[in-house]
Amino acid sequence: MRKFLALSEEDQSLLLHLHQHIYLSRDFIDSYIYNSAEKTKSAHEKSVYRRLKQLTDAGYITSFAVPITAGSGRPSNIYTLNDFGVDTVEQLTGIKHWNYKWSKEPQIWYMHTLALAEIVKSFETYDPSRYVVKQFISEAKAHFKYYERNDISKKSEPKVIRPDGILIIGSPNSDENLGIMVEMEKSYADKSGTIRKLKQYNHFFGRVIEENDQDLIKQFDEKVGFEHSIIEWRILFVGDNGSMGKRILRQLQGQESIVELVATSKEEILKDPYGDIYLHLGEPNTLSRM
Repeated sequence: MRKFLALSEEDQSLLLHLHQHIYLSRDFIDSYIYNSAEKTKSAHEKSVYRRLKQLTDAGYITSFAVPITAGSGRPSNIYTLNDFGVDTVEQLTGIKHWNYKWSKEPQIWYMHTLALAEIVKSFETYDPSRYVVKQFISEAKAHFKYYERNDISKKSEPKVIRPDGILIIGSPNSDENLGIMVEMEKSYADKSGTIRKLKQYNHFFGRVIEENDQDLIKQFDEKVGFEHSIIEWRILFVGDNGSMGKRILRQLQGQESIVELVATSKEEILKDPYGDIYLHLGEPNTLSRM
């Protein structure tokens, strides 16, 4: 049963973060949503627990007990929106990108979204005086399907890009921003799948950058809803361990990318997302900034 609660700024932030990332861990919520320096760790955790239970009982959110690290059988709670929470986000923002099956049971890719939420937050919080995340676009909004006319068959063929998310990053007072297509890769990523993703990006950016296809740019902008200008693009492959960056670039050896392609690990991004942690497709043995 729905029960209306007086939602604090932290409550609203939680609902908006869940709408953006779908699933969040309890640790993430403790650290970034209801973070309070005035309470002891124990008092803080109890306070957060009580509030999450109130929001759950009122129908805003729901939770599932699942392992949250690979190889661990110990379950921890992850949270997502329930029906009332989805409707509340729509009232707050005017938009709703939600599949209600996400609220019914945890999806097989839930660990993927937990990792991406941590990465986005690292970019947001590491050095806000120099760089800020001006917008993050989730996979649901970033998924873009368009059409290419085949000159031989005279038929329109579907094309697609599906980044796991798009980051728009720039200096606080600048209109010159960097757009980053984020691809989260797992340890068993297949070479053919990695090459397919690059070819999809090359086709898209070939139309956008090399051909300056204004119609396609307009379609993409309307689908995604960019709020800031982008002067340059990157493709960022993020591995779930330290060796994945080199492995991704080995898979792409001999390939070319229209926009700069870089790879690194989640661990390195959590340490310093703006540091010399990235391997570039053109220089696969040298670490540098993005």
